[in-house]
Amino acid sequence: MHDHHDHDHHHHHHSDAPAVNPSTLDDTQAICPVTGDVVVKAEAEALGHSRTHNGQTYYFCCATCVQLFDKNPEKYTHQTHDTDTLTLESKENLVDNVWSFRFTAHTPTTWTPGQFIRVELPHDNPDDEGTKRWFTISSTPHDGYIQITTRVTDTTFKQALSALPVGGTINLVEQPDGDFVWQESDKPLVFVAGGIGITPFYSMLKARGHSGQSVLATLIYNGRTDELPFKAEFDEASKRHPEFHVHYVIGEQLTVDKLKRIVPELAVSEVYVSGPEPMVEALGEQLRASGIEDQKLHEDFFPRYNKDTY
Repeated sequence: MHDHHDHDHHHHHHSDAPAVNPSTLDDTQAICPVTGDVVVKAEAEALGHSRTHNGQTYYFCCATCVQLFDKNPEKYTHQTHDTDTLTLESKENLVDNVWSFRFTAHTPTTWTPGQFIRVELPHDNPDDEGTKRWFTISSTPHDGYIQITTRVTDTTFKQALSALPVGGTINLVEQPDGDFVWQESDKPLVFVAGGIGITPFYSMLKARGHSGQSVLATLIYNGRTDELPFKAEFDEASKRHPEFHVHYVIGEQLTVDKLKRIVPELAVSEVYVSGPEPMVEALGEQLRASGIEDQKLHEDFFPRYNKDTY
């Protein structure tokens, strides 16, 4: 897996640097499609850092970006295609302010349960959090749709998502990615979810149940209140799969001591932690201090959530 200091390469943890608004550029400038940096067209051309693809010219900030583009131009031009669009099929209020939004993809999209996508929802007067977000896909590939499950807060993005009518569209700007996925292990698997951090586990466990694989894992699901998304599904899964155990911890913060009381073999387990960034960071530090090795600890950080909002 990745180590603690390297986690922002992978996820919907940290906010991006502010994107350059194309309308602020003049005719002599362009945006590097790989990094998003502003490039002077004449300088890029003089260095051989431009390419034409499907009738459009792209300008790059450096030779490395040119190499990446040459290797896979579709990866860096696909956001200009109108095919990478997700259309809202239905939405459902699960509990509290947690909603699931089901989309169909115009282009067939595959993913490994637990992975995430980046979407864009252009809307008027966006706040500082902007028009793009990372979301874990909470559905499984066999469901036939891409589902995102999130808390609808008062940010302009979430309000625009909430107001999106059935048949409305959002843009898929990053294809499914991420390494917070079920990895076969001879160690006991312990899944620790804080609130909305449940989504990758829901997708992983549902997929394994569907394909008839064993669900040999212990889920510790922590919530501010007992209004927990997917609780009924986990209760049902624990009845169908005697090897799957679920424990709920409501209204208190998780600590390593609490986890050890629930799972005495924690020290020799493979531990996955997903939830609000401050919770995952604090618990990750405690788990490392207790002797869990980095390669046995997998972390998924959800930004913009804290102990009062998860």
